[in-house]
Amino acid sequence: MTVPKILLDPILPIEAERKAIELLDKMLSLKTENGDVEALKLQIVGIGGESIALPESLYQLLHQAAHLMAADRAVSLVPIEQNLTIEEAAILLNVSQGFVIKLLSEGEIKYVNAGFDRRIDLADLMAYKKQRTVKRREILRELAELSQEEELNENRVCS
Repeated sequence: MTVPKILLDPILPIEAERKAIELLDKMLSLKTENGDVEALKLQIVGIGGESIALPESLYQLLHQAAHLMAADRAVSLVPIEQNLTIEEAAILLNVSQGFVIKLLSEGEIKYVNAGFDRRIDLADLMAYKKQRTVKRREILRELAELSQEEELNENRVCS
């Protein structure tokens, strides 16, 4: 069995697929009352009629892809062991290459030297991205609290 080359090229749904993808997103969002996904009995049926249950990990991947594509967003599939170039890391973080170089220089993201190039392990990049998301949410929560306090203070002054 040959393994297809997996690239960072994004996949964007075409207009003719939109309704099917939206329906698939809704179907994959359905769960039983206790949150059990397996009860949905998702299966792949082959040409000869043979079927196999969709493993939970592939369900999660398909669900995420369908959800993003239903929102008209492109998706990419990247193997987790993959070492990324600075350009690829910048694409995944949606930042400039210069910003990624700065993060590497400051030790925010681990990397290895490969000749004259720097390579970033995808797991390390995703760990940084997750950490950045947690920080961003915390800051937004604090801003929301400050905004509520300011609104209360403003109401007291105006009353």
